Amino acid sequence: AVVSTQSTGELKLQVSVHDAPVELDNNSFGISGLKLMGARHDTGKLKITEDIMSDLPYTRLSWVRQDDVKAIGKKITLPVYLNNMRTILVETLDFATDEEKFYERGVAILCTSLT
Repeated sequence: AVVSTQSTGELKLQVSVHDAPVELDNNSFGISGLKLMGARHDTGKLKITEDIMSDLPYTRLSWVRQDDVKAIGKKITLPVYLNNMRTILVETLDFATDEEKFYERGVAILCTSLT
């Protein structure tokens, strides 16, 4: 918010998942080691899986003005929890998908798989 001189109410986190670290600008940061419970990331979209947990190799989060958010088509808003106890909600993030039933399956992002 300080770098872009925007208020935090005008900004939104935009998510992109990559196989390896990517270049970051002043409005972005990268995270590796996030865990995805009940789904997997495949070719730019989330898909339901029978696996309990999968890795998000490298996630880039970028602060963008809400007016500049890129349309991602069909999306799902997933909770990001601190750990697998799911008691501390860190954030919610929008991901592209073609599927349904994410909420019924309890799909979520974990910052760590430790309790």
